[in-house]
Amino acid sequence: MPNTWALSTFTMCIVIEKYFKDHGWVAVKNRDRNYIPELSFERIEHNGSERLLMQDNITKYTEGINQQGMGILSASLMVLDDEKEITVRQKTPSRDGAKINQALKLPDIKAAAMFLIKKELTGNTVIFNSGTLYLLEGAQYKGRYLYKIKKVPHDQTVARTNHGIWLPWAGYQRSDSNESETLSRISSEARLKIANYVVNAAQTPEELIDLLCDTYTDEPQLNGLRTTKDKKMMRTTAQIMLIPGEQTMFIRPVQSHITFNFWQLNQPDSHTWVELLSNRVLWQGRRVDEPPFPQMNHNIDE
Repeated sequence: MPNTWALSTFTMCIVIEKYFKDHGWVAVKNRDRNYIPELSFERIEHNGSERLLMQDNITKYTEGINQQGMGILSASLMVLDDEKEITVRQKTPSRDGAKINQALKLPDIKAAAMFLIKKELTGNTVIFNSGTLYLLEGAQYKGRYLYKIKKVPHDQTVARTNHGIWLPWAGYQRSDSNESETLSRISSEARLKIANYVVNAAQTPEELIDLLCDTYTDEPQLNGLRTTKDKKMMRTTAQIMLIPGEQTMFIRPVQSHITFNFWQLNQPDSHTWVELLSNRVLWQGRRVDEPPFPQMNHNIDE
């Protein structure tokens, strides 16, 4: 089984959100890719409003936050597109990244959510500010865009990976004829358990991002944060944390090349901010020997 996992597991991302009394809504994403991204940041002024984007310069995918304190993060449900090996640098913006970029120009989160529905954004997406969060789950089904969207109350948390919860047919599925996709679904389910544990256990934004770095199982492809030196293998390339109440994007590059002009991005007249986190917690953090959730079953036949 270990060799099969190494060859066949492709699940992409984790997105979690929690409301903290002193910070408002905070979202964290573990971004997994099968290549080493080149990340950069861009601050853009539009109609007197500022938005801060993190861009993958290879795929031109973007996510970010704006001056009004609205953030958008997404985990893919169109997984077959995401697991393609990236061999060339894209010349045009990612379609989903362009939709998120445009949505961040809008004045409020409800308008942004409606825009993303109109543009048929697929994935598990959070559109939020410090006080309000919408969770949008959307995917293509037989040529149609189907979605569900809900406003999440402060006393609830959100955790999503790469299979549908409200749209159970979306994302990775178990399949008798496709062992690779079945393994990917098992990985998505296992990491959703970890994500739910983390989002409920975290008492601070720092814990929200750092607990996703812990080791919860000996199978590397089932952990919330994955590291590897093997080419074409999925690895967590970066962690992103958005705190709209502080108009701040925190980045832990993990396994990414990063262009970071600190002086340019953090000027006295800035309305949005970037903060860089080290990998210290990856290498010096605690190992969880007895996970506080049921032991995960790795047998795909059960």
